[in-house]
Amino acid sequence: MGRVSDWLRRKVRDPLVAELRQGATPEGVAASVSVSLAIAVNPLIGTTTIGCIIAGRLFRLNQVVMQIVNHASFVLQVALMIPFMRIGETVTGSRHIVLTYEAIMKQYNESFSIFFQKFWMAYVHGIIGWLIVAPLAAWILNFFLRWTFRRLMKKNLA
Repeated sequence: MGRVSDWLRRKVRDPLVAELRQGATPEGVAASVSVSLAIAVNPLIGTTTIGCIIAGRLFRLNQVVMQIVNHASFVLQVALMIPFMRIGETVTGSRHIVLTYEAIMKQYNESFSIFFQKFWMAYVHGIIGWLIVAPLAAWILNFFLRWTFRRLMKKNLA
């Protein structure tokens, strides 16, 4: 676990502290982190960078912080795809689609058109699940991060 914590310290915590040292406010960094994390875990791979750029411009958030969080969150994005799809299926009352690696690859190799017909709805369910979870999670995370970055700023700037 030492390598992961060292990587997170070097690639995530240290750049965030550097932003605080350069004049960013704890509230601004917290908002940038929470919004970019909410965007970064959306189930549509390949859309997060542009999503963070657009949100950063609209809400005047720190783009450096947003892209650090966005790129550090890829594993989390992949890990949350199926839970978001399951939430969407539950909310819409749809039956669960078999989402194993073997089932997906078998269908993809047999026929792309049938693959698309079968699995496009899984993405729709994923987006529904993400739209339900992400805003509330970002709002809660923002409160926690404000407190954390205020303490971090006092500790590292004192």
